[in-house]
Amino acid sequence: MSISRSQAWFIPFVYVIIGKYTWSFVEFLWCGGTTLAFVITAKVADEDVSQRHKKEIMEFGDSSPMLTPLPTLALLNLYCFAGFLKEAINGKGIAQVYDSLTLQILMYGALILINLPLYQALYLRKDKGKIPATVAFKSMSFAVVACTCFKFSY
Repeated sequence: MSISRSQAWFIPFVYVIIGKYTWSFVEFLWCGGTTLAFVITAKVADEDVSQRHKKEIMEFGDSSPMLTPLPTLALLNLYCFAGFLKEAINGKGIAQVYDSLTLQILMYGALILINLPLYQALYLRKDKGKIPATVAFKSMSFAVVACTCFKFSY
């Protein structure tokens, strides 16, 4: 299988991502960090938060402008993967689309799997640690606008 010109642009992104996280991890270990130690700080005073931490459930409870980009990007990846599925089913067929966009499809699939806890916090969780409805609405709106602008730019 040969790499097409559009797939070749995937390689620099992978290199930068792997290099960034590897360097961050090495720097963390160099400064005295360990790979297993994590202690709840005094900021966790609520018993519900402590229980969620013990169950290894992510805490998103507070609404902040810094929280909006994360679910927006996760939803954008989900919409792009759904677009691939739609194109494969309705249009060209899975084999032709998969041959031309192999690395992008694999990347979207991996990002969707990584973001499963985020999707759960957006739509499925009912506890106080879920992503607030205002942030979910803003994220969905931004992702739909981005998809719409991209679709009509061609």
